[in-house]
Amino acid sequence: MKNFFIILAMKILNLILKICHKNGGNFLGKIAFDLNPEIFKYFKVNCPVIAVSATNGKTMTNNCIGYTLKTAGNKVVSNVEGNNMETGILSTILKNCTLTGKIKADYLVFEVDESYIPVVFKDFRLDTLVILNFFRDQLDRNGEVESLILRINEFLKTYNGNLILNNDDPNVARLGHANADNSNVYYFSVDKYKFATEQIKEAGEGKFCPFCKTRLEYEYYQYSHVGKFKCPNCNFGDNEIYKLATNVDLKNRCFDIDGNTYKINGNSIYLIYNYTAVYSVCSLYDISNDIVKKSFSTFALNNGRLEEIKIHGVPTIINLAKNPTGSNVSLRILNEDDSEKELLFVLNDNIADGFDVSWIWDINFNNLNNVSRIITSGTRAYDIAIRIKTSGFPAEKIEPYLNLEDAVNAFYKTDVKKYVIANYTSLQPTRHELKKFNETNKNNNVNDVETSNISKKEEIKANVENTEIDTKESLQSIDNTDNSENQDNKDKSIKILYLYPDMLELYGDYGNIQVLKYRIESRGYKSIIDRYSIGDTAPNFNDYDIVFAGGGADNEQSILAEDLVKYKDNIKEAVNNGVFFLLICGAYQLFGKYYKGVEGNIIPGLEVFDYYTVANPDRKKRCIGNIVIETNLKNSNNDTDSSDSNIKTKVIGFENHGGQTFDISNSFGNVLFGNGNKFGDSEEGFFENNVIATYLHGPLLSKNPELCDFIIKYCLNRKYNENIELVPLNDEFENLCREQLLNRFLWKK
Repeated sequence: MKNFFIILAMKILNLILKICHKNGGNFLGKIAFDLNPEIFKYFKVNCPVIAVSATNGKTMTNNCIGYTLKTAGNKVVSNVEGNNMETGILSTILKNCTLTGKIKADYLVFEVDESYIPVVFKDFRLDTLVILNFFRDQLDRNGEVESLILRINEFLKTYNGNLILNNDDPNVARLGHANADNSNVYYFSVDKYKFATEQIKEAGEGKFCPFCKTRLEYEYYQYSHVGKFKCPNCNFGDNEIYKLATNVDLKNRCFDIDGNTYKINGNSIYLIYNYTAVYSVCSLYDISNDIVKKSFSTFALNNGRLEEIKIHGVPTIINLAKNPTGSNVSLRILNEDDSEKELLFVLNDNIADGFDVSWIWDINFNNLNNVSRIITSGTRAYDIAIRIKTSGFPAEKIEPYLNLEDAVNAFYKTDVKKYVIANYTSLQPTRHELKKFNETNKNNNVNDVETSNISKKEEIKANVENTEIDTKESLQSIDNTDNSENQDNKDKSIKILYLYPDMLELYGDYGNIQVLKYRIESRGYKSIIDRYSIGDTAPNFNDYDIVFAGGGADNEQSILAEDLVKYKDNIKEAVNNGVFFLLICGAYQLFGKYYKGVEGNIIPGLEVFDYYTVANPDRKKRCIGNIVIETNLKNSNNDTDSSDSNIKTKVIGFENHGGQTFDISNSFGNVLFGNGNKFGDSEEGFFENNVIATYLHGPLLSKNPELCDFIIKYCLNRKYNENIELVPLNDEFENLCREQLLNRFLWKK
């Protein structure tokens, strides 16, 4: 009876929302779920229930399945608007059920957030589960990819319905082994296409076999870690393929399956995977080839998923990208277009996006093809501007605008082809602003559009005048390309050793290398970057000026710890000899005595320093969030008469760690906002002359140019025994970014 009245109340509320022209989103489901967390048990379903989950592509795939089933004449109930958590799915059910909980439909098709598969389908019927891919995404919400996979794997141990898996993603293919008694596992794959590569071009998760820990061997990569792989030790990946897409032709937008050619809308390889998954579902449910062909050729990509529109006559392509893989796919599409174009990148850091934007440093902005200008916007407009600048794109061709309307107005001051990339909460506001601009300026020439953006330098000054937060960063800048002094530096170099770049790169920490390289070379010095990973020739740590190592997942960290300990004595010698070590998160922990895991397992550290780390037994409780510390930058190589021999500065970053680090003799800085070494700690990191060890991601150096220059100057003075003064750089974006974020975070406190 309780459920009867809950449903009645929700239907009345839904009617009121309709009268008020409101959709409600997940509102109905949230209320109902709060009233009865077991309400899913009440519903009566007499038709197949299909669920689609993935990091990328689940909305499009879900909607295409529903569209195809409708094309075949079926009544389909689906959450087409993408409300994919338990409350969103529940809202869809409440709108389409009777008061007694019956759902009248031929099919239920649900897009479901990866984290909520066990939550929704613990008490609700599920006939077919489609899983497309797993990529790093919203690490502050979802945690590491491995943790997410293990939760789903646990659910699948008792699931015996149809399981349709992408065989080209090792993170997905492994799930077929979760329930050995399930005979309804189907793998789909896509044959090698024209732009597949032999080397991975971005950060990926599919490196090691989940069963024997052997490094996977790839014949090719389609994108990210998706491709043809196999474990050389246990043959993981060698599965029988249910449906294989072949003859992929993105130019003509078609591919073959089962001897038939299918025309589609869209020209991306990841769309081919989505369509192949849809085809696999249709085959299981005996949907005819004619219906599938009709559906695929008429299904419209919209709602910001590779949506093609014209704004004031200018061709514009919009795509959602909320993680590195999605962004890189969007940029690949852009680069395959040889025409002149401009890019608008909108980046927010709202709750639904995840507060951590370090993932943008895993986006490959190098060698953009014929891009003449880039506009950035969103709450983290300056972060993405810095990222693009350090990739080598000319700073003078980058225009950041915090205000989205200003950004769109500036974007359409030219009539060249446009590409728009927007993350989760910025997508619909961006589409709205584009359409508003189109309506407002119907009778205007594109070049007549005015913007209201104030100059960035004025904005910095305004921020400084209106806050008590002090900064020592100069507002002065120079044009580096015209600086003749740089020519005198060409014979000087800084040599950097990047440790385990394929394993310790979880939170965009590679960005620290990019920032170092950019700031070194902008002054005319050479940067020499060597990389070391397991199996490479042993390095001599004393040969380097900087040794850098980032953060990684627990699995990778445990694998590399056994390798790193071989160099324990050499590392200690290098530290004592003054080589600068920059250590982030996992690397920070490994340089201590030990790391004690959740299960009580001990990972021995290098014992270079006396601190140690203990994982919080509650896996769900981590030190996560933006962080600001205050530090004094000083070391023995600084000239005591120099004005920067003792630099007091604020350092901005993002922390995400379950480990709690104890017995720190000399911290990196005092916490102004955030946690630090432990929950609610007043101190963060470790700092000793030529070693900075910290939990700050972001990456650390991108928003803290003063810190980066401190390291560079230390290395130059140590190596050349000179009192070198660094030429100032144009840090306009960095200053804007720092002022904005310091005001945000410290104001909250």
